[in-house]
Amino acid sequence: MTAPEARPGGVDSNILGLAVLAVAVVVGALLLYSWGDKDSSTVASGKGATTTTIDTSDLGTTTTGADAATTTTTGGGSEHSPSEVSVLVLNGSGQAGVAKTTSTTIGESGYVMGTPTNAPANVDTTSIYYADGYESDAIAVAQILGKGTDAVKPLTEASLGGVEGKSDVVVVLGADTPPASEGTTTTTTTG
Repeated sequence: MTAPEARPGGVDSNILGLAVLAVAVVVGALLLYSWGDKDSSTVASGKGATTTTIDTSDLGTTTTGADAATTTTTGGGSEHSPSEVSVLVLNGSGQAGVAKTTSTTIGESGYVMGTPTNAPANVDTTSIYYADGYESDAIAVAQILGKGTDAVKPLTEASLGGVEGKSDVVVVLGADTPPASEGTTTTTTTG
């Protein structure tokens, strides 16, 4: 086996590959910046890369590092801590006890919980409504409940008859809500 012949005046393929990678990182960072997404991304590349940080108020941070081994993406988050967000859970599922259980579950994450009560009407699917400025908080509550962002809606779309009061986030439980459990039962099988 023989070594490849050197090309006169040619660029080593390793250097060319690193140059292409550097350009791709810069283009990616510029795209994140120009899209105005409220996401924070960390992009990892191989050894020899430089560290670049772009921090723009609500856009988040993009970082590339020489020794980074993973790629992670996290949301830009809320402007509010859970202790600054009032959440009310309304039972529109037709099942007894689910509003109280759900309220306790959400409250364990630090949210200020209103007294759970019944919704004006029963509904098929759970919705999470938010007051102006609390959309990201409603998304966080939806995640606690295992719901997607399609369940999150502006509070102006809700017909709650004023029961929502001054809550920042209102959860209306639908028929898709699992039954409330009064305790934990453990079943052991042997054999």
